[in-house]
Amino acid sequence: MRITLRLSSLFALVGLLFACSFSEHTESERVEWVHHSEWSAQTQFVEWPDVALRGLGVGFVRPEDRDIPPYQRPATDEFHIQAGEPFTTLLLLGTEDDEPYPVLISVFLDYEQVDFTMDGRQGVLHYLEIVPGVDMEIPLEVPIETSGWHDLSVIAFREPNSHPTDPQERLPPALAVGGRRTVVCAGDCAAPAQTLPAAFVGREADVQYTHVNAYPLLPDDGRPPKRRLLLSATVEPGEVFDLELWARNPNDRPEDYVVLPLLDFRQIPFAGSTVLHLHMPSGSELFIPGQIKLPKEEGVHELQFVIIFDAYQALDEVRDPFVNSVLRSALVVTAGK
Repeated sequence: MRITLRLSSLFALVGLLFACSFSEHTESERVEWVHHSEWSAQTQFVEWPDVALRGLGVGFVRPEDRDIPPYQRPATDEFHIQAGEPFTTLLLLGTEDDEPYPVLISVFLDYEQVDFTMDGRQGVLHYLEIVPGVDMEIPLEVPIETSGWHDLSVIAFREPNSHPTDPQERLPPALAVGGRRTVVCAGDCAAPAQTLPAAFVGREADVQYTHVNAYPLLPDDGRPPKRRLLLSATVEPGEVFDLELWARNPNDRPEDYVVLPLLDFRQIPFAGSTVLHLHMPSGSELFIPGQIKLPKEEGVHELQFVIIFDAYQALDEVRDPFVNSVLRSALVVTAGK
């Protein structure tokens, strides 16, 4: 049985929580983040008896299916819309935590970060705290201008206000993203609406059993890659920062995926592109050198590389229908380091 909680009491709870947390944000974050402290009547908070929430849950539900129990709903691996229409659905968020859980929501359409509307408010990054013990069903709308096959991912960045500088607190899976993918066919799915950049191809190596999809490393200084993991670094304001992206595939089958570089949860160019396409043959390894232009604002800035497997493939055929990230690195911008 679907139990919809009273919105008035939840509004009061969420509003109080946001009022307490808002002062923690920097001025630049206040400008760039859409802060959700109240919800419209279209957003519902639903408790499903006998449905356990596990970890951080991100998903979709069609409005016409919201009264169907979660395990009986039609699949949401693919949506069909008319060419020129926006993609509209309900975004599902849930957490097994006992306390409201802070996340920053972003949408990537064809592997590029885009503006979208959530509960009637538009922006690139939407901050909220997930109410514990319920499914949050939030109206979501993403403009889609071109026809064809579109890959769409919703990413929830965990605890975006958490900025630990101790490398031990940055070890995986700390601060990893949660995310869900779907395919949106605008008009038809005859061909992808966009093309991927040329692939970086892994080279044969003695990779043994260490599986690394995309780890950021400090530049080569003679130490092995595992000793050069970029967990935390102190840098100068506005500095051009050198690093490497390390990938390897010890499996007996090839792997294809894209890697999206992000700084402070915004997509940025790295190694000449905002979307890195990797083709990793079995038993291969790859080091991609690149640079990042650091902000001038002092403080801790968040660097992250998000991984999405098997671009432009049906989700029942991909290695992973979710969105991944290995770690979140702290870049501590300090004048006169």
